[in-house]
Amino acid sequence: MENYTNVELSKINGWAKTHKIIFNDTKSKVMLVSRRKRKENKNITVYLNNKPLEQVTQMKYLGIILDHNFRFDEHITYAAEQCANLIHSLTKAAKLTWGIKHEAIATIYNGAILPLLTYGAHVWNEAMNFEHNRQKYIRVQHLINIRMAKAFRTTSSEALCRLTGMTPIIIKLEVKTAHYKIKQKLGHHDIEWDCDVEIQNWPHVAEVGIIHEVVGNEETSIQVYTDGSKQEQGVGSGAVIFKGSEMIAKLQIKLDNRCSNNQAEQLAILKALEKLEVLNRQSINPLSTVIFTDSRISLDSLQNYNNHGFLVEEIRKKDASLEKSGWQIMFSWVKAHIGVYGNEMADNEAKEAARSTSTRYEYTRTPKSYLYHVAAKEAKQKWQTGWITSYKAAATKQYFPSVRDRLGTKLTLTTKLAAVLTGHGKTRAYLYRFKLRDDARCICGQNDQTMDHLLFHCEKTSTQREVLKHQLSHQREWMEIKQELISKHTKVFCEFIESIDFELLQQNGQ
Repeated sequence: MENYTNVELSKINGWAKTHKIIFNDTKSKVMLVSRRKRKENKNITVYLNNKPLEQVTQMKYLGIILDHNFRFDEHITYAAEQCANLIHSLTKAAKLTWGIKHEAIATIYNGAILPLLTYGAHVWNEAMNFEHNRQKYIRVQHLINIRMAKAFRTTSSEALCRLTGMTPIIIKLEVKTAHYKIKQKLGHHDIEWDCDVEIQNWPHVAEVGIIHEVVGNEETSIQVYTDGSKQEQGVGSGAVIFKGSEMIAKLQIKLDNRCSNNQAEQLAILKALEKLEVLNRQSINPLSTVIFTDSRISLDSLQNYNNHGFLVEEIRKKDASLEKSGWQIMFSWVKAHIGVYGNEMADNEAKEAARSTSTRYEYTRTPKSYLYHVAAKEAKQKWQTGWITSYKAAATKQYFPSVRDRLGTKLTLTTKLAAVLTGHGKTRAYLYRFKLRDDARCICGQNDQTMDHLLFHCEKTSTQREVLKHQLSHQREWMEIKQELISKHTKVFCEFIESIDFELLQQNGQ
């Protein structure tokens, strides 16, 4: 191996001299990649510019640390430590009761820390199959979630993720890897992709049709209205063509159920242009038309010449072809559902096409957005499965039994709210558990002072409780409506929690 390497490097060095290039031997390293465990001499001497290169067991390449056995343990450790240091610096301005709000911390996490943790995940994600690597990343997310949730550090990682609404980092890495595979079209070989046109198939710049957009009604011989519709029953496109006040054609196109609404909008424009091509030109003078669409995204995509989507390029080609044959094509945006007759008719045709069960699919290219949606759905399901099977976070499960409930509830996290939702707060039972008090009994003398006791039974909080009951429309048992309290009555329940003085309720003789 050493001999072969030196022979090849000598060839490279000779080529460099011929082309007056010098490779920096001081910055070049050599690393022997091997997973052989037996003891043997693994030192090799490799020369560049007649100087021996330093042999290392790991090196950083494009931001990823490669080790000599490609296990990526060192990279995971490095990324985790780097992010942990950032979080420790952040804690100076993010305390339990004051400092940076949880919304700002969430922005910092999503914009700065998460990209560092997930960088190049598709390369090294398999290393997360080992528990010691998983724990490094879970610890980092636990650190930031504590600050985000304003919670006690004894709170479990499972509860913190549910409280903050942040996807567990291990699942996030899997989603990141899935997105990379989708983007690179790895796997899903049975699917016909709706992807960008290959660069070799791009039209020459001189042949690209110019998309002319006009504002308002333009005096033309033909008016075309297009629309797309995506419903539970399916996806459809519709178009109607007018010559003056007379409707001369209408189109209904059915798309595969996996197609997006944007695809339906663009396909409607393409089919309308194809229909113009076969109209009787003798009865149309001049050959001019305005295509009205309520899809601002479609118009912007057509005018963005860096966008090379399949349907976008097909529309441009058809537009250029019609203009070469004498047509004047213009586009105009019209606001949806404001009573424009043609637009309403196109919308109706699109909806009928979407609902149709007998019409065959005329377009079946699957957008990447659908696969991204599937990946996100699978991630939520995996999160939910892990949440159900976990033996931790029993208190939080009563409030948020499902991922959908939590993500659909907007919370302003505070120390008191986090304490109630996790059961980790300054109550006598909590302090007694960690041997910080001699007894756990509440000052009311009835039961142990737990969060549930203070919220639902304690005499000392009866005044605040009556106010809450008055604001609610039902009188069901308190322990049965925790999920409803936080999801349907979020505002009044949070006000009730904030009105309780937990510090005062710990004191003796109160």
